[in-house]
Amino acid sequence: MKQLNNSDLRALIQLKDSATIASSAISKSLVGELLSEGILVAIANGSRTKFRAVNAKSLEMYIAQRYNVTDLSALLEAKAASTRAQQVHDGGDSKVHNVRTFRGFLVNSYEPISAMLDGRPFVIAPPEGSAIFINNYDALKIPQNVTVVGIENGENFHQIRSQRYLFQDITPLFVSRYPQSTDIREWLLRIENPYIHFGDFDLAGISIYQREIFAHIGRRASFFVPEDIETRIANGNRALYDKQYSTYRNMPIVDERLQFLVELIHRYKRVYEQEGYIQY
Repeated sequence: MKQLNNSDLRALIQLKDSATIASSAISKSLVGELLSEGILVAIANGSRTKFRAVNAKSLEMYIAQRYNVTDLSALLEAKAASTRAQQVHDGGDSKVHNVRTFRGFLVNSYEPISAMLDGRPFVIAPPEGSAIFINNYDALKIPQNVTVVGIENGENFHQIRSQRYLFQDITPLFVSRYPQSTDIREWLLRIENPYIHFGDFDLAGISIYQREIFAHIGRRASFFVPEDIETRIANGNRALYDKQYSTYRNMPIVDERLQFLVELIHRYKRVYEQEGYIQY
């Protein structure tokens, strides 16, 4: 996997914090990549060009998926510490390495699920207010009748019991897609269970689902659309729609099942965030 150099890491941290950066602060290859994905916009300033992120969340998600980096600052500090250690050892100590962030993901369930982990029985039944971190996901197997539900938002993930009414027809295993990485996708490719993507009902959320999930596991994946979604969108967030429109207005609909949802979003010129489905 391609690595980010220190200059690009510093530039990405600034972009994530809504700063504008000079073209000299970031590599041409990374700029081209982010522009083509619609994540950066160029701002002409006389003979010079500056860049800013269209949306900090989209930038973070793309970097996490493309480069497997979920904490830019931590990686920059780790690289700096590694460099200092190498200098101390005169550059000859091969034991100093850059280490990626935690491998794995959180799972949650409001009813016990009898799974297998490394060939041994493993019951997924975290008490309310907790979740289980799965590090060795290669060895995790779940029953065929279980549907994996990927949740984008941390609050929704922690409040699954307050959203039980949404999933009455399935036996769900909830997985947290934060921090974003390729780990969940790699696990989904190893199992045969259906997957439901529960994210924000907006253009950016649909783009993430199509690019990061549907493109890899196909129709075994679906985007969760509640029955009352039209009413929700009709009373949704106009400012967020306006913010996303220029980036996603020509987004191709790869999963044709989402055509009507995209049409609703454009008809009402509004989007809806998934936190609204938590029943407090």
